[in-house]
Amino acid sequence: MINRILDFFYINNYFKSAIYFLKVLSIFDNRYKRKIIFFRYFKKRKKNYKKKILKNLYQSKIFIFNFPYNTEKIINHIYNYDQLNRDNQYSNHGHSNVYQSEHNLEKKKEFSKISYDLEFFINKKLNKFFDFQVLKINKLWFVITKNLGIIKKHSHFDSDFSGVFYLKVEENRNDDAGLKIHNFSENIEVYKFHNLENKFIKTICNDKTLLLKPKKNDLIIFNSYIEHSVYNKSLKDIDRISLPFDLIF
Repeated sequence: MINRILDFFYINNYFKSAIYFLKVLSIFDNRYKRKIIFFRYFKKRKKNYKKKILKNLYQSKIFIFNFPYNTEKIINHIYNYDQLNRDNQYSNHGHSNVYQSEHNLEKKKEFSKISYDLEFFINKKLNKFFDFQVLKINKLWFVITKNLGIIKKHSHFDSDFSGVFYLKVEENRNDDAGLKIHNFSENIEVYKFHNLENKFIKTICNDKTLLLKPKKNDLIIFNSYIEHSVYNKSLKDIDRISLPFDLIF
């Protein structure tokens, strides 16, 4: 009954009402506090969603691919970026040993091709999951994470899905290092694409956290409301370089 009420609030864009309802429920059952994060994301966006899109966003999903792409040219663009290491509005977000560029590289000439190629690849692979609705990159930026770099737990409120393309990754043997997914849902569907079989293999994550250890050329996409953090520790003191991006329908 409670889930049916929450579904009604969700599909009709009554996110504020759902939050109030969950706050009352959480007085009696602490588990409902985790669901508040989900509805708070939609409330904060202040957007009137179509039901078709809401249905596609409801179930938490992670997609993992290996994207066969020559990354050397992009890495050169990053190290030659004219604003590299200059302070910007993203410099002081509480992260440590991390530099991230402005979040508008999709508009820059030197990054326009990778933006287009990512978008094309993603839609080709994922269109069947979203009733052939098109996802478009609305933000693209690069992140240089030094050894022992930390990106604190966060989510992305200006998009429907978010992703990261790994350009340069040192083999990581530290048990705690990688991209950590913080699971407030009852479950997350994880789809990993196997190139040899040319299909996705689906697993379910019921744990509170999921640690992903990306390799070079890995491409990871997930619902923007999923909270995530990063810890980088490698055997060699080298930069880990990635291209995060946000997607909207």
